[in-house]
Amino acid sequence: MILKKNYIGLFIIPQLLFIQYISNYPELIEKYYSLWLYQYISFFTRSVSSIFPFSLGDILYIIIILIIGFSLYKKVIKRQFSVLVFFNYSLYYLSIIHFIFYLQWGLNYHRTPIQEKLVIESTYTIDDLKKISKELIIKANTLHRKIATSDSSSTEIPYSQKEISKIASQGYNDLSIIKDNYPEIKLDGLIVKKSLLSLPLTYLGFSGYINPFTNESQVNSLMPKNNMPHTISHEIAHQLGFSHELECNFIAFINTTYNKDIYFKYSGYTFALRQCLNELYKYDKPYYKSLIKLINKGILKDYSNSSDFWKKYSNSIEKVTKSGYDKFLKFNNVDDGIKSYDQSVSLIINYYKKNKI
Repeated sequence: MILKKNYIGLFIIPQLLFIQYISNYPELIEKYYSLWLYQYISFFTRSVSSIFPFSLGDILYIIIILIIGFSLYKKVIKRQFSVLVFFNYSLYYLSIIHFIFYLQWGLNYHRTPIQEKLVIESTYTIDDLKKISKELIIKANTLHRKIATSDSSSTEIPYSQKEISKIASQGYNDLSIIKDNYPEIKLDGLIVKKSLLSLPLTYLGFSGYINPFTNESQVNSLMPKNNMPHTISHEIAHQLGFSHELECNFIAFINTTYNKDIYFKYSGYTFALRQCLNELYKYDKPYYKSLIKLINKGILKDYSNSSDFWKKYSNSIEKVTKSGYDKFLKFNNVDDGIKSYDQSVSLIINYYKKNKI
């Protein structure tokens, strides 16, 4: 049995070599995997996952952890545990999980970047950043006045998580940026579920995730509801086969701002505004401070409420986890790792300039 496990474990070597090789051909991955094979895999797994009202992926993770833990426990009890045994078991499970991960979803990390597909510039000037930030403030203030009782009042989206998920999914079915540029993408049966692990996710600092094995978009049910339209739209983008965080942030921005629902529009514009302001703070603090004065106090309260929520759960484990995730992203062709979350600004600015949404 150990011999068989060794053989399976060693299979990870040709897997790694293949990923390294095929990553040099993003156009092939785009055509034959992301827009062909993955679409069928995704549609099939979504169809199966949709049968279950709960998160099948979360249950799967719990079962895998229990199986691995129980296997190692048996070895310890039988006094068969050693560094070599631990290494063999680790390599065995890692090889299997690695293979399924890249087959089911992971190869999307190496597809053609969305900015190349949509012909969007990847750089912007500080003047562009200042101009777009100011325009976003006007948009956000206008929307805020329509949904808040006063300029100084915070807002609360009046929908349940299930309703938000439905609106987000319907939005994708009407989204021309996907339908026109990626007609191969299957938009039927999009799934967003409350994560059964929402509390651990909160302590780890994550608002949602895509389960690559069941293709369910998972949302942290404890997070502020005002953040859910963008978060859910972000996770659906992962479900469709977009892996890079900056791309999913950008697509989520488009899905929320083009949505007919005013709360979605507000979520999209306030997200983009916050991203732009964070960047502007790095380059021109005086101008940043002058723009803050133009924003409705109620919007600033919404930002503060969201920040306060995450600060309440901040802990040292979160830093370790995000450091690990940062290394995982860098290993998967995301050069800037976890910092890439904030790099959707370049896509948002250049798309906004071109389309004036």
